[in-house]
Amino acid sequence: MNDLELFPYPKNRLQKTDLDLAASLQDLVQKEIVDKRLELKEDYRGLLEPNLNKLLVEVGLQRMFWPEKLGGEEHNGPEAAYTVAAALEQVGRADTGLAYLAAHNLALQASLAMRENLNQEACGRFAPLFCDGRGPVIVSFVLPVFGEDEKAPAWRGKSFQVRARAASGSWVLNGKGVRPTCSGADAHLFGAWCAVEGEEQPAFILVPGDAPGLSRGPEFKKTGLAASRNADLDLSGVEVPAENCLFRGDLEYRRLLSWFYLGVSAAAVGGLLAAYQILKEWGDNRVIKGTGNVFKENPLTGALMGEIAQDISMSRLLAYDLAGMLADPTTFGDAGSDMVYTAALMIVHHVLATAERALHRTMELMASAGYAKEWQLERYWRDLKTVQCYVGSHELAKHDFARWFYGARTL
Repeated sequence: MNDLELFPYPKNRLQKTDLDLAASLQDLVQKEIVDKRLELKEDYRGLLEPNLNKLLVEVGLQRMFWPEKLGGEEHNGPEAAYTVAAALEQVGRADTGLAYLAAHNLALQASLAMRENLNQEACGRFAPLFCDGRGPVIVSFVLPVFGEDEKAPAWRGKSFQVRARAASGSWVLNGKGVRPTCSGADAHLFGAWCAVEGEEQPAFILVPGDAPGLSRGPEFKKTGLAASRNADLDLSGVEVPAENCLFRGDLEYRRLLSWFYLGVSAAAVGGLLAAYQILKEWGDNRVIKGTGNVFKENPLTGALMGEIAQDISMSRLLAYDLAGMLADPTTFGDAGSDMVYTAALMIVHHVLATAERALHRTMELMASAGYAKEWQLERYWRDLKTVQCYVGSHELAKHDFARWFYGARTL
């Protein structure tokens, strides 16, 4: 049995194409990323950028949802949620940052091209960019941030980073010091959730990375997510066509994030599966000095390793449970429903918090080797902790939980 199949998941619900894709991705990332890590480390140009192209363009993840007549794969039924989970856990096993970028791309596709909510006009406008095979399309989001700012419009306990004004046949966007969720330095498209002047309903507006009036700050110096070259943005009178407003209102906002949180959860599970393999090798081959016991056979270390395996198992099951909810809207409701969105938000926070705890304990078990770059474990910790920061505060997310479970309305 493959080591990764020791951890339960609903394999029976995946189609053969999903299993084949996962197997081919497992082989690809092992050969092109994992085996080259010691040599190339976190080199963006030498390792990460070429593999982003392989994953999005050659494997075709960025064509997955789009209609066939527009060059896509038209794998756009709700069952594609299982494909997303199976694919991104394999990518996350090799590099959490690459899986995190792919999660943005797939969430945008799902929001526009999902069979039940197909946006024909938007697909016709944007699918060619993703399907022409010229290169990877890096997608980033600009979302409301937790906390209310007196100078920024507020919504559901959050503040908008970008304001939009409807003009004749266009939208005009403004925002200063805007923090995107990834790749501010090089994203091709920014999906900005905007406060609309004179209206209560926010708008999700797609902004090309080369739009006049959009300027990028210097790339951040950061410890994790080397694949995401992030930077703050300034939008000064950025004008885009009216058709770039892809949707309005809460339902579509929640739908986008439910799919995004599925991708992030799967990416985190991939990182945990990689950490398991690192710890397994350690446990198999290290002997405790003075006792002659193999590391994993010691009662204390064995118990901790078992606890880590439990955390990985439960995280994987939760990620696939979320995929199951998105795959069955007849039973659970639209991906943008309050229930599904709340479940997605709870699961992504739980999986990321569990990943942090499991990686902490793995690093402690491996002592100085846990922090050593050649063992790679510390990179998964850095990457997943950075993703956790971008997803947002768990404490403030609890207000969203209270809205659904207890009917809170003023939080």
